[in-house]
Amino acid sequence: MSRTRDNIDDYRRLCIDCGECRDVCPSYRLGGCDPLAVMKGDNSRVFGCIGCGNCSRACPETDPKIVMLAAYSIMLDRPVSQAFLDTGLSRYVSEEAPGLGLEPIWEGDDVYVMPGCVAKCEVPYVVYAASSALKGMGVRASELPEFTCCMYPIQFGGMDDDEREGYIGRMGETAGNRPLVTLCGGCSEIMNRHGTECQHLIPFLHARMDLLPRISGTLKVSVEPGCAAIVYRDMMTEIVERLGCEPVGNEPGCCGKNVRDISTSLMRERQEAASEADVIVVGCPMCQAKYDAFPGGKPVMYLAELVAAAYGDRASLECHRIPVPDL
Repeated sequence: MSRTRDNIDDYRRLCIDCGECRDVCPSYRLGGCDPLAVMKGDNSRVFGCIGCGNCSRACPETDPKIVMLAAYSIMLDRPVSQAFLDTGLSRYVSEEAPGLGLEPIWEGDDVYVMPGCVAKCEVPYVVYAASSALKGMGVRASELPEFTCCMYPIQFGGMDDDEREGYIGRMGETAGNRPLVTLCGGCSEIMNRHGTECQHLIPFLHARMDLLPRISGTLKVSVEPGCAAIVYRDMMTEIVERLGCEPVGNEPGCCGKNVRDISTSLMRERQEAASEADVIVVGCPMCQAKYDAFPGGKPVMYLAELVAAAYGDRASLECHRIPVPDL
């Protein structure tokens, strides 16, 4: 049984029809989904949802994001992907994924890193950069053995809850008492919600800022933590300042993920917001992949790449489609 899908009316009954979810939804603004209509029971208005969570952050009474994701799952009604059945990940590793040849530098198991599907399969150089950054900081880390998908993607919405939570719980059991760090805000959000304690890379670095080096010169940075990690934007800003960068002060937003039309429009907005920056720094592997593939876009770096580069390791930056300026 999927308790969320079967009980979304419990969340809906708490809706006071204030419209805050609609007011802050970037997809609705661009003609996409209508979160208020979904909250009122119309699942057909969910298409175009990008799962940014703005609705839940704005809602004073309930959790619209839970309803949106459940409604999307109901409307799509798809089984889990063959990739998950074959590999435990939500997608296959792309043969064209940049950085496949970069072997991460793991030097111990005091800390486990759970990369997530997008980093592992689409931008593996991000995993390398995380290992290099942690090595530079003197953190003995390694990749979480036999990690699986965090169960966040829509395809898992119809799976039996006990089965979904089993995958999440096993990752926690594997980590044991060691700190577990994720590279994706979506991974940390759902794993913590289901009882597996973990920490996104941003708060992990923020708690250890005294270990961070400084880059030479002044690099103007647009701080974009990603929608699932937007609660850490102040921490991320302090991290890039500690590294010697100058945040340009733009409001962070969502890249639109892979929602056609909506994504393109949102990416144009994000590029305009970053117009004064030398480089966009992100805290999300999906954002990294999207920004680096945007035609004519600004250079982009995942946060761990900025830390690794501050230590002198630019190997991951050579994998980018859009060249990153010298630091």
